[in-house]
Amino acid sequence: VISGQELDALSDNPDDLAADLQALAGPSAGPSGGSIYVDGFSGGEIPPKDSIREIRVNQDPFAAEYDKLGYGRIEILTKPGADHWHGTLDYNYANSIWNSRNPYSSAKPPLLLNEIEGGGGGPLSKRASFALDGQRNMVDNGYIVNGLTVDPSTFTIRPLAQTYDTPQRYTRLHPRLDYQLSPNITLSVRDVYTQGDINGAGIGAFDTVERGYRTQYTHQLVQVTETAVIGLAVNETRFQYFRDA
Repeated sequence: VISGQELDALSDNPDDLAADLQALAGPSAGPSGGSIYVDGFSGGEIPPKDSIREIRVNQDPFAAEYDKLGYGRIEILTKPGADHWHGTLDYNYANSIWNSRNPYSSAKPPLLLNEIEGGGGGPLSKRASFALDGQRNMVDNGYIVNGLTVDPSTFTIRPLAQTYDTPQRYTRLHPRLDYQLSPNITLSVRDVYTQGDINGAGIGAFDTVERGYRTQYTHQLVQVTETAVIGLAVNETRFQYFRDA
């Protein structure tokens, strides 16, 4: 179980954090690698680290509630809204000034990176709380094409070198509402909206600029969880709606 200050040792980047957790979990019981669950739901994206309460790795692999062996199972539990207002904001910037020139390119590939991430929350009433976190990445990556072309008339082989700038945009919003229906029943509602846009994917190495393409995607996720304390038992009822475009 990883919580508190132990979380600080893990990466702030969600992709790097997922790789760190996969390495901690080790080999899984199935061929598709370790399974990541966010607040009990499978198939979710890694939330920002500031919104994570604790991470459990390979806890009780043989529990009857799992549909397969729990080896490689990663469970991420996020923070609910608090009884006081709080928030964080992070900004990351980089450009190509510190990069060396690629030996296969006559010009240094461009790079411009702007990453903004933050979140916050607080009480709405004595029985309700609210939390919101978001992320916006704006990355312009430079890719190098280094290959050879053949003249169709003379069959002369000529080198081909191209440098291309690929804009990449990523947006993620995650609001959450927690409401206490009774002293023993709590209702949580979450919405996760993710949008990505890459203009110029598939370029690099021997793939020329003409082979580039644009890819866009939108993920919409709505999750509802009811937690009821019945005597000494805790029962969770979950509902999830997922739309992928």
